[in-house]
Amino acid sequence: MIDAKKELTDNADPKYREFNTGVVPGAEEIIGVRMPVIRSISKKICKDDWRSFLNEPITFYEERMLKALVIANAKMEAGERLDLTRKFVPEIDNWAICDILCGDWKVKDGPDKEMLWDYCLELIDTGDEFPMRVSSVMMLAHFLDDEHIDEVLRLLTSRYHPGYYYKMGAAWALSFCYIKYPERTEPMLFLESLDKDIRNKAVQKISDSFRVSKEDKERLKAKKKML
Repeated sequence: MIDAKKELTDNADPKYREFNTGVVPGAEEIIGVRMPVIRSISKKICKDDWRSFLNEPITFYEERMLKALVIANAKMEAGERLDLTRKFVPEIDNWAICDILCGDWKVKDGPDKEMLWDYCLELIDTGDEFPMRVSSVMMLAHFLDDEHIDEVLRLLTSRYHPGYYYKMGAAWALSFCYIKYPERTEPMLFLESLDKDIRNKAVQKISDSFRVSKEDKERLKAKKKML
């Protein structure tokens, strides 16, 4: 089996460690390995005995990142991927691990995708910050489609948690909802019940997008000021 810990420590960059420690608050011990290297190691693990790797004890942040990438990418049935994800989500304590897991999670359309959707519905109602962020980012990554958009919008504008990382995940997802479905999303952004921080951050992210017209950006900012 690949010695992932050794490969990581062999590629440690102290300057990058200092940078990443500031970017990913809350992460466990960081040794400073750049993402392309982590991805390269994860691909080796996926071709090797990846199930044994997932059972290895973890010391470093980068090992947890590897674990997320392996769960998301290794060849397996959807049911096993979901089971491994269920076990892994309670370990997530920072935005970076959450987002890489959700963005890379391999799923096919049909029953497998609906199984993931049901899991997102469970997570959004846990009342826990990072599981709720996992739900919102999974929705962003996999469910901005005609079949799910209305329910995605309803959930993202009706679920609340005071945690910063959930709010930012929900705002990020809403900004992409607007980019893809502007007419459906705009009225939802200005519901009085929507958390102010989520609304403000969503409008800011929309305003930063090159895919939204200047006129639309100005209208959204004006409407935000009226609330």
